[in-house]
Amino acid sequence: MSNHYHLVVHVDAKAAETLDDEAVMARWEQLFALPLLVSRYRAGKLTCETERTVARLHIDKLRRRLCDLSWFMRCLNEYLARKANEEDNCKGRFWEARFKSQAILDEAGLLACMAYVDLNPLRAKIVDTPEASADVSLSARLNSDDTKPALLPFVTQFKDSPKGIPFALADYLALVDWTGRAQREDKRGFISQETPAILDRLGLDADSFLIALGQHQLSRGTVIGHKQAQSAYAKAHHRRHVVGPPIKAA
Repeated sequence: MSNHYHLVVHVDAKAAETLDDEAVMARWEQLFALPLLVSRYRAGKLTCETERTVARLHIDKLRRRLCDLSWFMRCLNEYLARKANEEDNCKGRFWEARFKSQAILDEAGLLACMAYVDLNPLRAKIVDTPEASADVSLSARLNSDDTKPALLPFVTQFKDSPKGIPFALADYLALVDWTGRAQREDKRGFISQETPAILDRLGLDADSFLIALGQHQLSRGTVIGHKQAQSAYAKAHHRRHVVGPPIKAA
């Protein structure tokens, strides 16, 4: 969009934990210079065990940062700010405020967020169909090539499936198409009405799902998901309750 962007991010802390020291250093070096002590550790130039211990502690810190959402957003927003300032030939603060994040608790929340983001340009009447926007992941999935960043794939829900989004791509496309056909008073863009079977299979209530995608609804609170998932999340994090958009079961 012209003044903001949305991301649906999967933070894989377990994958980061399995990275060996060399993999951590190699990944970090793609973004920043390694600390001097870590560089010397990597080159085998440390002779003191105390220094090697401190270097490994530094590497552990870098490993945690590789799966830290705040560090991810820091790097991304800094890059965008520098590019924008360069284009405008100016300096100074670019972003109005720090980013906002919400925890996605279940499949309903994941679908709501993905559909909302993929339909953003359509709702703003920038494009006539969701796939016509080059700036959403839906278009990237339909027009994929080796030059674009890899997206988490859609997979079916079987035990031996690889890691990915637990739906079939065809079902997701049907859902986005159906959601985009609903005419909303607060948005100019839409396509025509049709209901896909995926809502029944996932046990989602169609009316509440559309309400959740409405103006100011999806950004409410700190979590996204069914009421049952919100209650379980609150209990697991020792909270009386959590606030999120109204996604109800059918």
